[in-house]
Amino acid sequence: MGVERVLATIRAEDGEVHDALLHVDDRITRVRERSSGHRTAIIHVHGIMGNFLVGTLRFLPSRLARAGYPTLVVETRMGNVGQLFGKAIFEDAVRDIAAAFWWLEAEGYDRIVVCGYSSGASLAARYVATHHLQGIKALISISGPWGLPQSLEERSRKWGADPSYDEIVERLAKVVGSGTPDRPEDDRLFVIEQSRGPTRRPQDSEVYTYRTWWHSRGPEAYAAMAFRQLPDVTVPTLLVQGTADQVVDPEEGQRQHDLMVESGNDQVELVWVQDAGHFYKGQEILLVDAITRFLGDLA
Repeated sequence: MGVERVLATIRAEDGEVHDALLHVDDRITRVRERSSGHRTAIIHVHGIMGNFLVGTLRFLPSRLARAGYPTLVVETRMGNVGQLFGKAIFEDAVRDIAAAFWWLEAEGYDRIVVCGYSSGASLAARYVATHHLQGIKALISISGPWGLPQSLEERSRKWGADPSYDEIVERLAKVVGSGTPDRPEDDRLFVIEQSRGPTRRPQDSEVYTYRTWWHSRGPEAYAAMAFRQLPDVTVPTLLVQGTADQVVDPEEGQRQHDLMVESGNDQVELVWVQDAGHFYKGQEILLVDAITRFLGDLA
């Protein structure tokens, strides 16, 4: 039959409801279950644009499913237009990953790997660092930034973003960072031009509300800083980084690896995908091979 796709409804503990898509090949999954004695599944966490747009590596879930690893791609409140409608609050989105975990456990999976791409890697790291559950067996970080605020600040300076990172902090600290309750003005939209590339065209720009930027990219968004989370991750971890990544500086992957090793995790692997950009176009097979080899070693 090959890979089937099952649409699931995931409900977080605070009542937030999201769609999720399970990619599964039943035959190969049963073969792997018989050989390993376990039912292993993957939670895949998208980047900023969400799993039903262009914020995830769309080729990845089905290929992992064909290797015998059912993959649940969960939408979170940080995806799609979440940063425009006030739901992209980083710490709240951790609840969406927790809901995906419990959904998979209810489906009978006893070994769960949490995998995140781009900003989703930061979210995955936060979840694993704060939820030391027996069923969580590994973390996979694909093109994960050292810290979302730090990575954005570095990009802004590199490309000459308008407004600059410091200008945004100064403006928003008077509103969202003032310690007052959320107010309507917190959800005002603003555009950062030239924040992801050298032009002022839409593809090189980003859009947020005051509140969603502050809680995911602001200087006090500690939950969004992977380097603050990774020292508390004790499970086997795979870090994958493209050498030609235009969004996350490749050096950030090496820094995360070294930090985890220094923190006492002796099961950390960093894999470089040569000539791969942020979207791994043309290097898809190399990324899939790195992940399936890592997962095979876990068994």
